[in-house]
Amino acid sequence: MSIQSINPRTATAFGRTFEVTSDQETVHMITAAVAAQKIWGAMSAHKRAETLHLVADLIDSQATELVEIADQETGLGKVRLTGEVARTTFQLRLLADAASKEGFFAPELDSAVEGAPPQGHPNFLRTKRPIGVVTVFGASNFPFAFSVLGGDTASALAAGCAVVIKAHSAHPQTSQLSYEIAMDALKKSGAPAGLIALGHGRQFGTVALTDPRVSAGAFTGSRSGGRALFDIAQSRPNPIPFYGELGSVNPVVVLQSALTDVAALATGYLDSLLLGNGQFCTNPSLLFVPESDEFLTHVKENLATREASPFLSELTQSLHDKNRDHVRSSTKPLQYAGKSAPGEGFFSTPEVFVLMAAKVKPEELAEECFGPTGIIVTYKNLQELNSIVAKLEGALVGAVFASKDDSQLPGILNLLAGNCGRVVLNAWPTGVAVTAGQHHGGPYPAATSVLHTSVGVHAISRFLRPVTFQGLPDALYKAVTSEPVKGN
Repeated sequence: MSIQSINPRTATAFGRTFEVTSDQETVHMITAAVAAQKIWGAMSAHKRAETLHLVADLIDSQATELVEIADQETGLGKVRLTGEVARTTFQLRLLADAASKEGFFAPELDSAVEGAPPQGHPNFLRTKRPIGVVTVFGASNFPFAFSVLGGDTASALAAGCAVVIKAHSAHPQTSQLSYEIAMDALKKSGAPAGLIALGHGRQFGTVALTDPRVSAGAFTGSRSGGRALFDIAQSRPNPIPFYGELGSVNPVVVLQSALTDVAALATGYLDSLLLGNGQFCTNPSLLFVPESDEFLTHVKENLATREASPFLSELTQSLHDKNRDHVRSSTKPLQYAGKSAPGEGFFSTPEVFVLMAAKVKPEELAEECFGPTGIIVTYKNLQELNSIVAKLEGALVGAVFASKDDSQLPGILNLLAGNCGRVVLNAWPTGVAVTAGQHHGGPYPAATSVLHTSVGVHAISRFLRPVTFQGLPDALYKAVTSEPVKGN
């Protein structure tokens, strides 16, 4: 069995084919990764950072070639993809530098206290160690930033782990080229062989996740796919952490005080909703607005001018259309549409469904239409709004538009915080900055681990395992940590 790229604009196959990675090859990859991890994990964080900087530099130097092939495979456009390459290399450097800063891996010394328990105790030295080999599943919608060299790979490498990566079948050539560039950089830097490995095919991912020598998994993608992999990780004889980001229906609340420029609000909504053909896990797919004919008119007229864009793959289009049709049939909404989709390729017409809060059930809003479909829910009062928002499933991000002195704002912010990992004020939620304060996660089904982020500096902590040493004399500290030990 082989995998080949398909141009989503034309639905035609092109380019080289990739054989599905065999089970034997997968086992060999993991054997090499285990050996490499021991060497990589023992290196100084500064040396690892130098290596990751070299990877980023080589990716930047071949950005034009990467963008060209990624555009053919994904249809996302060269401008968007050029920006994504820059995000990817920025992320590699940021995480590498964060992990190499003094104190990032610093052990915590809890000095001995004389006397009997509970006050008295021996000394404790709490250290952080790389968790081991990590299996990473590349995402379809970000062929660079959430793929072979994306945030999961970058944070695992920064933590001192080795990585085994499943290439996404929607962009195999982009994945392979990214991997080959990274391998070139790793060889030039003297990194251990086997530090990263790339495989193709669904079976490869399953075998790479179930191998007992793999210590963690990371995934960005659909709820169904992520949940299936999570269950596999938990059903192993030795269950492992599985950090899945599964997407979500992200609620955006507009309060009456924000309806001062409805034309701009409508434009901003559609720009965010249709960005990347709606194939963002932070897509504002669920918008709550006070009853306003003027706002809805602007949405309808603006949407009518919007062109259809290609999906990432035939499967992505099929899942979107299935979920869209289910929402349409179950809610009987008022419907607005953009320009008709072309006959060839993987396209669907952009649509917005309008529902009334008094007539909709929260469970009817749980279906994620990953693509160019949004839902607007109009409400008469805060009671209607709160009764629905409070019962929504976990989401990656929520947002609220209001004047900053609106007395209703604090309540809405805290309402959204009840089921969202990030809450945004007066901005659309689509962008996810790579920075120390970022949190990209949320209550299930947005993510499989509500405590962790897959974006930003804190993403590294997912792949660090605490080990505490009790009763060690000072002379043995250097035997268990290369970091300086400071007393409490």
